[in-house]
Amino acid sequence: MQVFKVYFKVLRGTAAPLAINLCVFVGLAVLFSSTAPETDPGGFEPVRTPVTVINRDVDGEIARGLVDYLGGVFRLVDYPDDEEKLQDALFHRMVEYVVIIPPGFSDRFLSGQDCAIRKVIVPGSTSSHYVDISIDKFLNTVRLHHMYGRSRNYEASGAELVALAMDDLSVDVPALLKVADGRAGGDPPGHSYYYRYCAYALLAMVTMGVSSIMIAFNRPDLYLRNLCSPIPRRRINIELALGHGVFALGCWGILVALSFVLHGKTLLESGLAGLYALNTLVFALVCTAIGFVVGNFVRSVDAQAGAVNVIALGMSFLGGVFVPQSVMSKPVLTAAKLLPSYWFVRVNDAITEVSAFTPGKLSPVFNGMLVQLAFAAAIFSVALLLSKDRSVSSV
Repeated sequence: MQVFKVYFKVLRGTAAPLAINLCVFVGLAVLFSSTAPETDPGGFEPVRTPVTVINRDVDGEIARGLVDYLGGVFRLVDYPDDEEKLQDALFHRMVEYVVIIPPGFSDRFLSGQDCAIRKVIVPGSTSSHYVDISIDKFLNTVRLHHMYGRSRNYEASGAELVALAMDDLSVDVPALLKVADGRAGGDPPGHSYYYRYCAYALLAMVTMGVSSIMIAFNRPDLYLRNLCSPIPRRRINIELALGHGVFALGCWGILVALSFVLHGKTLLESGLAGLYALNTLVFALVCTAIGFVVGNFVRSVDAQAGAVNVIALGMSFLGGVFVPQSVMSKPVLTAAKLLPSYWFVRVNDAITEVSAFTPGKLSPVFNGMLVQLAFAAAIFSVALLLSKDRSVSSV
C-alpha cells in the first residue's frame, strides 16, 4: 500500500485550500441557517407595512376610526404634516404609504358627497395595494351600516358606525398553506438549504483534492519513474482509486456530521437524514469523477485553481444551488439538465417534499440519484479513455 500512503502525504499540500473552502461553506451554512424562518411553515402572517396618516379631519368620527383601524393592521409611523419631511421619509423608505385625510371628510362621507383620501406612495411599492384594499374595506363596511340604518329610518352616529365596522372587521379567518399531498407548505426547512449548499462544498473540496493528487502523479518525471517501478500499473491505479474514495468519504462525512451539529433536532425529526446523506454521497462520487478529469488534463496549480473555481461556481449557479430552480427560466433549466448539480438539487428538493415513504414519493428521489450515478460513470469513462490515449502518445 505504498501508493495509498503517499496519496495522503501529497494531500497534505492541499490542506490550506481545502480548509478555506470548508470554512466558506460553513460560513454560508450558518448564515442561511440563522436567516431561515423559524415560524410555523403552514401559517400566514400579513406584513405590517409602515404607514403614516395625516388626519386633517381631527374632529371627524369616521376619520378617527379609519386611523384606529389602520393602526391595528399596519405599523403607523408618526410624522408631522410637513410635505418636505414626508417626501424625505418616503425617499429613505421610512414609510411606504402616506394617507392624507382632508378636512371635513367625515361629514361629506356620511352625507354621500364626493370625498377622496389623498395618498402618496413609494414608486413601485407592491404593499401599497394592500393598504388601498384595507382603506376601501373599512369605508365600504361603514357605508353599508350607514345605508342599512337609513333604510330602517335610524340615523346612526359616526361613533356607532365605526364601532359596528370595527366589530365586523375584527373577525379573523385562519389561513393555512398546503401543497398537493395535504402537507403544510411554506419555506423549506433549514436542513434542506444546508444540504443544497453541500453541492458547492463537495465540488470545491473533492475536485481540488482529487485533482491535486492526479497532477502530482501525472508529472512526467514521476509518471515515467512509476512505469519503471516493480509495482504494476494496475495496482497503482487501484490504490489511487482507493485513496480517492477514502478522501471523498472523508469530505462527505465531515459535511454530514456538520449537518447534525447545525440541524440535528429538526433533521432527526424529519426522518429524512438518511436520504439527504445518500444523495450527498452519490454527488460526492460525481465530484470525484470531475476531480479525476481536472487532474488528468490540467498541468499547473494555477490552472487547477481556475478550473476548480469555474466548475464549482458555474455548476452551483446553473444547477440551482445558489439560485432556486423555481425562479430560473425554462431555457436555463433545459441547459442545466446537462449538469449533475441540477439533478442533485432536484433530488434534494424532492426529499424535502417526502411526507410518506411510498414508491410514488421515493421514485423521483432514486431516479435522480441514478442519473447522477450515470453522470459519474460517463465522466470516469471518458476521462479514462482520453487519459489512456494521451499516456500512450506521450510514451
